[in-house]
Amino acid sequence: MSELQTFVALGVLIYVLCVIVQAVQEFIKSVLNTKATTMEQTVTEFMGAHLNLDQVQAALQQRGLNITALEQFNKDDFRKLLDGVQFTAAQIANIPQVVAVAAPTLDQFKDSIAASFEAARGKFQRLYTTKNKQIAIAISFSVVLILNASVIRIYDVLAANQSLSQAIAGTSLTVSQSPQNAAAAQAQDLAAAYEKSRTAISIELQKYPILLRTGEYSKDLGGGLPSGKAILCATLWELLGLLLMGALVSLGAPFWNDVLKGISGLNNQLNSPGKGTP
Repeated sequence: MSELQTFVALGVLIYVLCVIVQAVQEFIKSVLNTKATTMEQTVTEFMGAHLNLDQVQAALQQRGLNITALEQFNKDDFRKLLDGVQFTAAQIANIPQVVAVAAPTLDQFKDSIAASFEAARGKFQRLYTTKNKQIAIAISFSVVLILNASVIRIYDVLAANQSLSQAIAGTSLTVSQSPQNAAAAQAQDLAAAYEKSRTAISIELQKYPILLRTGEYSKDLGGGLPSGKAILCATLWELLGLLLMGALVSLGAPFWNDVLKGISGLNNQLNSPGKGTP
């Protein structure tokens, strides 16, 4: 029973690290404007010489939209958008090479471009998901390294201090039911996004100071040990714990949210009257 409680507490702490990573990621996405740049890249690659980025952005601006609005467009929406595009003489002259019919019209040209939009949007979604995952993995390992949040060391602390483990495990249901998308994801102002991210990180670290082990690096890396072999073993053990924690955190908040709900339910069931172990 105590081991299950320790695992619940560890799951809570990993989830908290995921929340910290998420807050940092939202800020970075706001600064780099990754969604807009990815959509711009997609439009440029898929439309080529038939339609350029400036033309698409101008048509969107006429509707009071920006490039990221294309994420919600379907083929018909994009076809309507093309009616607001001013095609160049060179693009119109190139119509016969694009539309494989005799004497193609401008409307047929637009239909042909719109037909490729679904593929372009699918490409955008894959690119954007991949970029987000890469950013999340990089931030996960960075946060773990900065905090010195070795999963092995933290587990040892939780296993040795059952009162701490029980206190953290007791927050599991509350933590797992909290919103996963911080308000920073909706922020339009970068200063506000930064403030929300910083506040989220500060609150989580104050609630769970066990995660903040930066000052323990010298000891964890073998400081004070008598032999070089012992120092090497301690260093490898520390690196293993950090790498493992980075990998666990990179699985993301939704994954650990589901894990917490599952193991918390099992823990509560085992602790119910008549169902617990002696």
